Amino acid sequence: MPLKVPSWLDWYKKPEYRDIKEYSAHVSAGERPQSPSPAAIPSRLRLDRILENKTCSPMSLYDFYMYLKYIEFSAENLEFYIWYKNYEASYAKGLIPADKKEYGAIPSAAASSSSIVKESEAGSLTAGTKGQDIDDSEDTDPEKTLHRISQLIVASAFCSSRSCSPAALQLTPDQSNGKSIYITSCTSDSAPATMKLMNADGQVSRHELDTIIHLFLMPSGEKELNIPAALRAQTLADLQNSSHPSALKPVADHVYGLMHNCSHRNFVRLGVGNGTFETVCVATMMGIANLIAGYLIVMCRAFVPYRGSHTRWEAWAAWPAWWLGVSLILAGLRGSCFFLLLFSKRQRLPWERFDDNTDSVLRNEGGFLKSVSRLMIFDRRLRVKEKYLRRLQRKIVLQSLAGGAAFATLWVAIFIWLPVWKETV
Repeated sequence: MPLKVPSWLDWYKKPEYRDIKEYSAHVSAGERPQSPSPAAIPSRLRLDRILENKTCSPMSLYDFYMYLKYIEFSAENLEFYIWYKNYEASYAKGLIPADKKEYGAIPSAAASSSSIVKESEAGSLTAGTKGQDIDDSEDTDPEKTLHRISQLIVASAFCSSRSCSPAALQLTPDQSNGKSIYITSCTSDSAPATMKLMNADGQVSRHELDTIIHLFLMPSGEKELNIPAALRAQTLADLQNSSHPSALKPVADHVYGLMHNCSHRNFVRLGVGNGTFETVCVATMMGIANLIAGYLIVMCRAFVPYRGSHTRWEAWAAWPAWWLGVSLILAGLRGSCFFLLLFSKRQRLPWERFDDNTDSVLRNEGGFLKSVSRLMIFDRRLRVKEKYLRRLQRKIVLQSLAGGAAFATLWVAIFIWLPVWKETV
């Protein structure tokens, strides 16, 4: 039976950055991209758990969405995947009527827009069918469709590490038209949450699939997915004859692969780090300063006021400075501030500095003031809510302290046996 290494001895190395555009281009060209070096992505922070909304801030589904939206600029991948999973669940539960499961030829974007306008005009002429026509036009309105999809993700911001009440997450963005978004559960310890995007009669709109096609699959669509041309053509051809979720599954699998191999790795890489670039740089420079201070202490003990005035064992006086210096550097190399790690605190991450309501930066200082405001002592400090992330950060602290102690001990042993000491005391 192989000996199992304790988890705290498994040295954490942050995932390597992978460019999603480059990776997608390799996949589209049929080239197999070079696999990144093995990275320790904790199982409790894997992509599946994030998509199931089983993680908390700053690694929640909402945080992942904000990262994709403002940092990687690939939010369409998550939006399509969330819509697909809900469409698949609704289809399996019979929420799509049988007479609406088959579609004819997919109209062009211009024809689709024209039909929306005509439906809206027709609805305004006949009072008896006004409500139905408004519902149809809203179902084909790209902006309203995207809004309903985003609400499924934004609602996860209300979730915590414990179970939350489904009733608390029932959203009604437009009650006058009977539109509601229901999220049946967002429990972190239960089965994956089932989210259904439905209209007033409890069924998925017959026009919604066409809207999704024009948004995500048609060339030059508002949310066009970065998928291979052959996959796009095959999917569009399949959707001309059927609205079954299996026609969209290859696209969903491709999008999931992009998120798993690129976006999620980059998200964890940033999320594990608890300090801004400015804070980590200052902490690392403090570590370097401690290393230099330790070296000066040893030199002073060896030659001041004269060689031989101190015993060689006084080289241990430099041990605390070297220990602290290396600990700060090891934590900084993994994108973390050692002092914040000690107290399970963090600064705001890059995507948390944006206002999602206005798509603008929360604070817009420039130059020197911007850098100073992002230092740990001036910036807002938050508690790390995700308990598994706190465990990982404590592991980074212990490993940094252990690495610093090993380095300091080795360095003291080397200096003790250097021929710079002259025993006269």
